[in-house]
Amino acid sequence: MSSEELAVRSAEAEAKAHAGDFRGAAAEFRTLARDCARTMGADDPQTLAVRLNLARVLGTAKQVTKAIDVCERLLRDQARVLGPEHADVLETRQLLANLRYQSGDSEGAAAELEQLHTALSRLFLPTHDRITKVKRDIAFLKRSP
Repeated sequence: MSSEELAVRSAEAEAKAHAGDFRGAAAEFRTLARDCARTMGADDPQTLAVRLNLARVLGTAKQVTKAIDVCERLLRDQARVLGPEHADVLETRQLLANLRYQSGDSEGAAAELEQLHTALSRLFLPTHDRITKVKRDIAFLKRSP
């Protein structure tokens, strides 16, 4: 698959999502992820990026259980291929924490944010805005029932 074809198909799927057709967008991203894996390889960063877009669309569509499943598998693959501190890995971890919170799993969300905090602490000073926000979110989740 060429970069141009990937860009066009991703844009079409995103357009569906922006138009509110989340089911159609998710179907497009699923097909695109399979096609990318077949032509570029399952571990190609572009394939991983398509899977992240699928997880986002599923989360936006309130298909939280499906989105969590996609995120969990994606996170394992991203960490193995890209490394635990790569920007996409950090974004997936944040998304997974948000999805866990939406599903009512405050404890799981806090655990994800703890791992995100650990990774961010290796990248930024303790006073960095992102670290401060993650610490505040963790404290909130630990106070939640």
